[in-house]
Amino acid sequence: MKTALIALAAALSFSALPAAHAQETMQQIKVSGGLYVAPSQLAEYANAYRLSNGQLLRFTQSGNHFYTQVDNSRRVRIMPVANNEFVSEQGARIVFSQYGDEVGVSNFEKLPMAQILPANTMVVARR
Repeated sequence: MKTALIALAAALSFSALPAAHAQETMQQIKVSGGLYVAPSQLAEYANAYRLSNGQLLRFTQSGNHFYTQVDNSRRVRIMPVANNEFVSEQGARIVFSQYGDEVGVSNFEKLPMAQILPANTMVVARR
C-alpha cells in the first residue's frame, strides 16, 4: 500500500516538474471540453478521501459534471484531461489510481480552503 502511494506521489512529482515554473506565472487554466468520461466512471471516484495533511477532500458528481471540495469549502468543478485525471480552472491537478482508491493532488494550494501552503504542494490520500 505504501509502495503504491509512493509510486503515485513520484509519478505526480515528475509530471509536474516541467510545468512548475510556468505555473508560477499562470493564474488560471482554461480547459476546453472534448474529453468525455462516462458518468459511471465518475461514480467510481465520487467519495471522500482523508488527505496526508489531515484535510478531507470530497468528490461529487452532478450529471456529467464532477466537483471537488476541501473540508466544508465551496465546491469547485474539475474537468477531465484523461480517464483518471482532472484539473480545476485554478490549476489543481487530480490523479486517481486505477481503481479510484487512491488520489494525488498537485498544486493543492490552488483549491479553495486548502491550508496555506507553498506553491506546487502535492498531497495524497487513500479511502
